[in-house]
Amino acid sequence: MDILGSMEFRQLKTLVAISDFGTFAAAADAIGLTQSAVSLQIKGLEQEIGTEVFDRRHRPPLLNDKGRTLVEKARKVLEMCEDITRHGDDVPLEGILAFGAVPTSVASILPPALAMMRERHPKLHIKVTSGLSAELAAATRTGELDAAIVAEPVRLADGLISNRITREPFLVIAPPDVPGETDRELLEAGSFIQFSRHAWTGQLIERYLSDRGIVVKRGMEIDSLDAITRMVSFGLGVSVVPLPRTASAMLDSLKWLPFGDPPLHRSLVMIERQASPQSLLVEALTDVLRQVGTSQI
Repeated sequence: MDILGSMEFRQLKTLVAISDFGTFAAAADAIGLTQSAVSLQIKGLEQEIGTEVFDRRHRPPLLNDKGRTLVEKARKVLEMCEDITRHGDDVPLEGILAFGAVPTSVASILPPALAMMRERHPKLHIKVTSGLSAELAAATRTGELDAAIVAEPVRLADGLISNRITREPFLVIAPPDVPGETDRELLEAGSFIQFSRHAWTGQLIERYLSDRGIVVKRGMEIDSLDAITRMVSFGLGVSVVPLPRTASAMLDSLKWLPFGDPPLHRSLVMIERQASPQSLLVEALTDVLRQVGTSQI
């Protein structure tokens, strides 16, 4: 049997991208994946066909003879699939997609993306659940959710893959009367309202504060961006928050500065199970979310 028969379309696409762009990292940027997701897909491909397609004695790894042969076959398969896709672009998707999203995405890129999906695929029903990244990742892994928008984790749990959607900058926000000309001065001047440390985003902020040696006066700990912003606007403290592209109006009454130089960012990614039966629906939503995210930059 032809070994291509056992592979996933996304694995072939990733393999060809590595060939075209030279490294796992460059391929990840080109096709909107994380580097760990690219590595996971290639590892899965090699396990399925029972042989290695990269020579890992080199850094970065290089395609071996079997890998180069496989790339040429993969190109032909991808060309055929793309031709089929072009003829089916106008066919609306149907079904039910159980989907999760972190609160910041619910208040920013998700509403316009869902409106576009409803217009393009009126028979597709999407059920949305909001929660923290770790909770949504666990629900996706167990199959309770088909996919979820989460903050990119340091390490993705086994059995999950991720696709990058957009990046959000972190800002230090403070009441207008708080003294300080730098992000450090603002943070050390007032009571610190912490983005929940149970959330991956809160953990990222905490690590960055520690790495920079910024000592804050601990106050409240909240898992809602809107709630933190309101607390700051009422003069109750200072905070560090990710800024969704559609939320710039919240800064009008606040003092704010980028967090770090260069500014710290977080990536929002779409996670789903490997070989998910809903992968076609997830891919369609991911593409629309990227369009919305790009238009808001």
